[in-house]
Amino acid sequence: MPKLELAPPEFLDTAPFRVVTEVTVAAPISRCWELLADQASWVQWFDAMAWVEATPWIWTEPGQKRRVSVNGLTVHEQAISVEPEKEYAFSIVKWPLLNAVRAAEGVRLADASADGETATRLTYIGAFESTWLGGKLEGVLGKQLDGAWKPALEQLGRMANTAAVTP
Repeated sequence: MPKLELAPPEFLDTAPFRVVTEVTVAAPISRCWELLADQASWVQWFDAMAWVEATPWIWTEPGQKRRVSVNGLTVHEQAISVEPEKEYAFSIVKWPLLNAVRAAEGVRLADASADGETATRLTYIGAFESTWLGGKLEGVLGKQLDGAWKPALEQLGRMANTAAVTP
């Protein structure tokens, strides 16, 4: 399984290839954050994820690790940014693909409440430094990531909203 270089948090903004997907959900930012930080919840809101193993289960700081199965692929990840209610990001450090030298993914959160309505803007960022082969496949990767993350973030929002109104 190929190892990738550990990406720093700023890679989310400086990567040569980026995929950005944004949704606004009717849920409090605090509940959205709780679901992002709780590794066990990911299989409930991210349909492409079959399982997750994490140390610890609730991420609180950079350096924490997890192993996940996404679309049948085993991926090793390491937290690179854990800023409560602002940014959750990880670097992919090992995966079975030959398309990247460095890869990181993150979700940024922003309060989007207005006119008395609670809302959170969730912005997914996929950041990649592609190999030669990966460069040829960036369009396909972008469509796949957008197709996976947009509904996942919408589902996270529905779960966060339900949890917020449940007594």
